[in-house]
This record gives sequence, structure tokens and C-alpha cells, in this order.
Amino acid sequence: MKILIVEDDENKRIQLSNYLDEVVPDAFLLIERSLQSGVRRIRREQFDLVILDMTLPTFDPSSDEPGDDTVIFGGKDFLSQMDRFDITTPVIVFTQFEVFGRGLNEVDLKDLDQELKKGFPEIYHSVVYYHASIDSWKTSLKAALVGTNCLRANND
Repeated sequence: MKILIVEDDENKRIQLSNYLDEVVPDAFLLIERSLQSGVRRIRREQFDLVILDMTLPTFDPSSDEPGDDTVIFGGKDFLSQMDRFDITTPVIVFTQFEVFGRGLNEVDLKDLDQELKKGFPEIYHSVVYYHASIDSWKTSLKAALVGTNCLRANND
């Protein structure tokens, strides 16, 4: 099984990778750290699953590029690109935010989940809320992996 992880936060990426190594030990994990590098990778290679952060920088972090180019709904842009290029790999959004945007553009996690299900029914599977100090994300991710057929239900 080949899994693409698109995640810019190092700690989150390490915890996610370590957990996937435990529950899907035969998986081959590839990591991208930005919207653009993730899109390039998914267009070049086939994957069984994408685990996608929602808030991503446009480009890979670099010491040559000062400033913050983070896109609040970068994961949504990623899904749009997958849809545009007819890429049907299942996607699980993996985020540490419960609310996105501000003011009139504010969207909570539940509403975002519904919006993505409606907008990308062929590829979007579910959202998993990650918190560094609470392990409940592992149970949610495991259920999502079962739901995408990337893990058997009785796999402990």
C-alpha cells in the first residue's frame, strides 16, 4: 500500500507516520510538505490513499523564502486539483484546527466535512481531528482507514 502524506507540521507528521507504521506496517509512506509539492506528486504517481492537512503553505518551506504563504483551505485546493485531473485516490483530511477562517468566512470542522463530502464525493472520505496531547485521533484515523479499505476492521 502506498500512502501520500501532505503535511507541513513536523511533529504532526512524525506522530502520524509512526502511527501508520504501527497499524499499516506494509505501507510505503511518501511525504510532501506543501500544496504545490503534493499536487505535483499526486499527478506523477499513483497512491492508494492521501492523508491531507487542510492548512498548508503554497510551496515547500525554504530559508530563501521569507514570509508566510499559508493557505487556510490549501487542502480544499488540493482536492480541487485532484478533481480537475480526474485523480480518484481516496483522501482523509487530517487537521489540528477545529475552526478555519475568520468572521464571515469562518467554517467549523463539521461544516467543512459536509462541504467536502458534497464538493468531492468521489475522493473525499472523512476528516480526522488531531491533537498532539490527546490520542483519540488514533481511533478516528483507524476508523477512517477501515472506511477507505486501507485497513481491515479486525486489525488491532
